[in-house]
Amino acid sequence: MYRKNGFTLIELIMAIAIGTILLSIAIPGFMNMSRQNAVTTTCNELLSSLLLARSEAVRLELNTSVTLEADGWEIDTGATKQISNTVANSMISLSGNISSPDSAITYNSMGRATALAAGDSIAVSFDGNIRSYVCLSITGRPYIKSASEGVCP
Repeated sequence: MYRKNGFTLIELIMAIAIGTILLSIAIPGFMNMSRQNAVTTTCNELLSSLLLARSEAVRLELNTSVTLEADGWEIDTGATKQISNTVANSMISLSGNISSPDSAITYNSMGRATALAAGDSIAVSFDGNIRSYVCLSITGRPYIKSASEGVCP
């Protein structure tokens, strides 16, 4: 008896067509997930840096400030310790709506932010579109808010 091994040309074309359709559906979803993960990672890193600055201000009993830079942010404890963080993705940008005169968030030795007003925030944008906010309460406690929820109160 004769056994036939392999695929016919029609079966191969159908498999490629089905694979192409599945990929065309999956790739946009993957790109959106990748974009959201980059924004979430940046927000979480910024939030942890703000919390670190706050705890260092209490621990060292010195004013500690967080200043936004073109490609990230810097924590200055007032002592010899400075920590710089850069945003890993070049498509992400940060913009601050900080009311303090030097546009830095400064925590005092009691862990309170000085010269903050309600609604102070840092916007995290991906490719020019604001995706998320790192909001600051009047006391300086940071929290993350999605752009779909609106601006910080």
